[in-house]
Amino acid sequence: MIYHINRATMKTTATPEQVEAALESWREQGRSNPAVKSFIVGRDLGGDYAYSAVFAVEDLDGLFAYLTHPATYRTDQLGLSLVERLEIFDVSDDDDPELNTKIEELHRRRNELNPEVAGMLAEVPAYTGAGLDD
Repeated sequence: MIYHINRATMKTTATPEQVEAALESWREQGRSNPAVKSFIVGRDLGGDYAYSAVFAVEDLDGLFAYLTHPATYRTDQLGLSLVERLEIFDVSDDDDPELNTKIEELHRRRNELNPEVAGMLAEVPAYTGAGLDD
């Protein structure tokens, strides 16, 4: 299994309605994408972020299906401009020593397929995660 984790803190200019719309968009990703086996969206407790979303997928194919699903792109369009800080990472019980490299490649491929997403990620004031060239 691969657990794809998004942690975010919104800009102070984001309205409560915009924040709720972004959270609901994350929930819709989990509900509408067949590659997602389970998910949770909510407050990030005990950390430096306000909100988190965790999406469980079975394997690399499932992760790429999640990353390139229309609901994921809709969330990018809606939410990335609202985010002040964003951290995206993956956790897995797969012991393949090349798994991190393979996941990073999926993120890069996703952004190559949709350069607008890479541009939006680059505009997030504080972003940590795969998919962008250093």
